[in-house]
Amino acid sequence: MSSDSHAASATEPGRPGSTYSDGPAWHAFGVSRAAYHVVPRRTLQSMPIEWQARFVALMQEARQALPDEAFPEYQVIRLKEGKYANDPNCRYRRTPPFPRRPADQAHAVCNAPLAGAFVNTFTQFDQACQ
Repeated sequence: MSSDSHAASATEPGRPGSTYSDGPAWHAFGVSRAAYHVVPRRTLQSMPIEWQARFVALMQEARQALPDEAFPEYQVIRLKEGKYANDPNCRYRRTPPFPRRPADQAHAVCNAPLAGAFVNTFTQFDQACQ
C-alpha cells in the first residue's frame, strides 16, 4: 500500500474500510473503549529475542513515519480491580523475566489481544486529583 493511499484511508475514522477505524489495531482492542495499550518493559524483555527485535523494528519504523505528537510522554499507574496497586513490573532490573507458559497450558485464542492491558481514559484528570 502506498503512503498516499494509506493516508487517504487512515484519515477517515468511522468509515468502513478505513485503516484507522477498521484495521487490525482497531479490532485488536475488541469492544473495549481503551485509547491506550500499555506493555510493561518486563513483559517485552520476557519475550523471545526474535519477538523483541520485531517489536523494536516496528516501533523504529513507526517513529520514522509518524509525527512526534504520535509518541507523547505518559506516566502509568497500575490499577487492580479499579484501585491503585503496587506494580512489581517497575522493578524490571531486579525481577526475573516472566516464564513461558507451558505448551500444555496454552491460553485460549484471543480475538482482542490488545483489550486487556489498557489505561482507562474515562477518568478525567481533575477527578483523579481529588
